[in-house]
Amino acid sequence: MLKRLALTLLLLAAPGLLAMSVEEEVKLGQQEHQKIISKFGVYRDQELQSYINKVGQRVAAESSREEIEYTFTILNDDIINAFALPGGFIYITRGMLTHMNSESELAAVLGHEIAHVTEKHALRRESRGKGISVLNTVLAVASGQPALYELGNMFGGVLLSGYSREFELEADEVGARYMAKAGYSPEAMLDTIEILKAKDRIEIYQARLENRDPAVYHGFLSTHPDHDTRYREAIRASASLKEDYAEYIKTDEFLQKLNGLSYGPARQAGIVRRSTFYHPRLGVKFTFPDDWRVEPARQGVLVVNQVGESSFSVTTARMVRGASPESFTREQLGLNIREGREITIAGLPAYLGIADKADSPFGPRPTRFAVIFDQRKGLAYVLRGSGKHDLRKISDDKSYIATIFSFDQMTRDDFQNAKLPKIQVVRAEEDTTMEALAAESPITNYALDKLRVMNGLYPNGQPEHGQLIKIVN
Repeated sequence: MLKRLALTLLLLAAPGLLAMSVEEEVKLGQQEHQKIISKFGVYRDQELQSYINKVGQRVAAESSREEIEYTFTILNDDIINAFALPGGFIYITRGMLTHMNSESELAAVLGHEIAHVTEKHALRRESRGKGISVLNTVLAVASGQPALYELGNMFGGVLLSGYSREFELEADEVGARYMAKAGYSPEAMLDTIEILKAKDRIEIYQARLENRDPAVYHGFLSTHPDHDTRYREAIRASASLKEDYAEYIKTDEFLQKLNGLSYGPARQAGIVRRSTFYHPRLGVKFTFPDDWRVEPARQGVLVVNQVGESSFSVTTARMVRGASPESFTREQLGLNIREGREITIAGLPAYLGIADKADSPFGPRPTRFAVIFDQRKGLAYVLRGSGKHDLRKISDDKSYIATIFSFDQMTRDDFQNAKLPKIQVVRAEEDTTMEALAAESPITNYALDKLRVMNGLYPNGQPEHGQLIKIVN
């Protein structure tokens, strides 16, 4: 046993050479698979899952590693991503599916990820700088003992950032061969990359406007620069391998399979329709300024302006027996009130005012606040607005006040509007334009760009009469 371990150590330490059995590789992937499922969750649509598996298995059957049993999983996440783990575990998010427009494009994404497995990119990436650590992890998996590095630390980085340009291009070229042998045109690989590059472009543009870091899928703009003639020729060379596929699913039939696909974050406190936030469980709503966006928050709801320098939050707290909104503000919240008055908001008793140096996402800042009592539910709604650069005056006070007074109870129609957004597949009419669809869309920000990208029409395309297109409803 020790000799075997020593030999494995020697092989792993050798540059570019990995000595891992299929069983060890699969065990490695299985352990990380459980973490992926726990983190993202599985999208529960058995018909769509079966279809993704059918396409994936068709491409995988043409791969160079027949000994691997591939597993394809749709993750319940709106991020645009697909990735692979050692041992044949392939993942595609529903956010990625939202941006696919044909079965061939789906096959291109899955073929790319299958190639990451067959070429052992995850293991090769780790072995270049961590040969000993990879060995330690493999031995730990085999023995059941703790490893020096958690598997999430080993592979977590590539799930979002992708691989080097070398590995990404290799996955494209190898994946193109697999999909061609399975009966799909490698041109779809080029189409898919253009869609992902377009998404990267608008994300980078939006991030610049919003003064934040862009969240891009595997950095396709850097790994696949425009006008890369040699790359295109390498992909198109795989067309000579293409086999006939009698069961080929046409574009319209593929799009119909996406009809009803959930849109937006899986875990959210409520539903946003344009600039109105609905909280169906509590039965309340409020409207925030145009161009503001909902941000993740530890509790409650946080909306921020485009550049992230002005924020408004809504949280809840249990009412205290015998307290008034004013006494609750002073005693339970501990706010240093500069000015305040008792009013009524949405038919409920409330206290509106300004507090000096209250806690905010930017540290202690002057804060516009309102505390609203819902005595029937025993809840206090706490609404706060603050600016990053405010010293004593509150620069966005008009926006905060307007948002506070928009707070209201949801109506029966509101509950209908507050259903989870879904992808709807519709047929374009003669006068259908992307601008008109964007104006009617519940997408909060950049609706026109987002709809164009998901339909392969970015930056200026329009749907043809009779064409099936995806909208959000």
